[in-house]
Amino acid sequence: MISLLLDTNLLIEEPNFAAISDPDETVALYTSTLCYAELVEGEFSNDPSAAAAAVLQLAAAQAALGDGLPFGTPELTAYRAICAAVVGRGRGISRARRVDMMIAATALANGLTLATRNADDFAGLDAIVPIVAL
Repeated sequence: MISLLLDTNLLIEEPNFAAISDPDETVALYTSTLCYAELVEGEFSNDPSAAAAAVLQLAAAQAALGDGLPFGTPELTAYRAICAAVVGRGRGISRARRVDMMIAATALANGLTLATRNADDFAGLDAIVPIVAL
C-alpha cells in the first residue's frame, strides 16, 4: 500500500483525484489542514472567478479527503528536524517556503510520502521525507 500526503498544488490540479492511482497497489490519499489553509487564501482573490474556484477546490478536496491531518506536536517535532536539515545544507528558512516545510513535516510525522507537482519546493528534504513528483 502507498500512502500519500497530497501537496496543495495537487488539490488544485487534480480535484477529482482519479489521476492519482496505481493499478498495482492500493493508494491511500491524505492531505493537511495546512493545504486547506492555502486554498482558503485563494478565496480572497480580487478576481471573482479565482475566488469562486478556490471555494470549489476546497469543498471538493474536503469531500474527497476529509478534514485533513492537523499540525500538532508530532508535526512540530518533525518541522524542527526539517529546519535543521535545511540549515545544515547552508540554506535559510524563508517565509516563502515555511508552509511547504510544514507540509513536509506533516508527511514525516505521519509516515507518509509527500506527493507534489513541484518537487523543487522540497529540494534537500528527500533525505528525510519520501517525496514523489506526480
